[in-house]
Parts: sequence; C-alpha cells; structure tokens
Amino acid sequence: MATKSNYLENKIIDHMFKATPFTAPAVMAVALFTVNKGQRANSTAYVTTDYVWLTANDGKTHIYKCTTAGSTAAAQGTLYPGTANEVITDGTAVFTEQSSQFDANALTALEVSAGGYARVANNPSATANWLNTQGTASGASTGAGGSTSNQNAITFGTPSASWGVVAAIGIYDAASAGNLLYWGYMTTPKTINNGDPAPAFAAGALTILEDN
Repeated sequence: MATKSNYLENKIIDHMFKATPFTAPAVMAVALFTVNKGQRANSTAYVTTDYVWLTANDGKTHIYKCTTAGSTAAAQGTLYPGTANEVITDGTAVFTEQSSQFDANALTALEVSAGGYARVANNPSATANWLNTQGTASGASTGAGGSTSNQNAITFGTPSASWGVVAAIGIYDAASAGNLLYWGYMTTPKTINNGDPAPAFAAGALTILEDN
C-alpha cells in the first residue's frame, strides 16, 4: 500500500515548499473497500454501476468500473496492462481503472458498510502502532527502505452480514468520514461473509512505502 491521496500530496507540497504548517493527524483509521461484482468474469454482462477487480498484466490487483455497459470477452487475455486510469474495451463493455478516483477520495460509497464493520484506529505514536523505517518500535527513522508497517495486529469487528469482496484499503484521519491519506489495492482480494472470523492484518502485514 503506497499511494498518497491528492489531499495528502497537497498538504505535503504546501508544507515543504510553501511554508504552510501541517500538523500530523491524531487519528489514523484503516478502512476497507469492496467491489460489488467481485472478480471480472468472461462473457458476462455488466452495467455502469458495476465494479470489478482483476489481476492485470502487471501481476497486481486493480479495480475497474464499467463505464460503458456491455458483455466481456470470452477471455481476459492481455486486455488489461494495469496502467493507472486506463480505459479498456473488453468485448462490448468498457472498463476504467479507478486509481484517480481513489486519489480524489471519490469512492467512499465502496467502503464496507455492512454489519460489524467499523474502521480500526492505528494512531500515530512515537513508540507504538507503527514501526520506523529500520523496523523498530521507537527512535527516529534511519533506514533506507522508506517504509513503515503496523507494529501489532489490526483487527476489525466480526461480520454480522456479508461484507462482500474486499479489494482495497484506505487510511483516513478520522474514524468516519474525514480525509483519505493513503490507499492501496489488496495483494489478494478477500471475500468476507456473515459469521466469518474477525478480519485482521497481522503485525507487519500492512506496509506503507514512501518511495513511490
């Protein structure tokens, strides 16, 4: 997970180059996003309210929205390079990659809203919650990798309804609403059903990479 939102990029630019103060958020809350049609399927009709995930030619998960209704081709093949915001004609349907929509925090309707779900706080702290770049809990970052990860497990509530297919993650500066700071696609999307064990990211599983 490595993509800054437009909001955070603007704050950093203004802080670093325009001498505008920027206070680190007191809250950092992890959110989950779903797609309503699951993984892209062959020879299937889609309409313009449909979102799918797929593994593109770059070997990574991406979310696409159907932007022209139609039916997909008989095989995905090499149709999807995996470029941010690409527009792909797939059979008679057209799909658009959704990176710019995530950047703009324009996909809030895709955040899970079913029973048992709430964002999970993993707030900034000098000694807890997030590791420094050399992978320890305290002290200034001196590593060369440009990344941090969660110090402890991040555990959501137990689903009391189906949450659908979780295909993306966000970090906000509030427990609800608020400003999106970072987002990223899941390495492997996961279907979460009613009664499943509480979903969790193990310690170190959620990585924020600043070298992007």
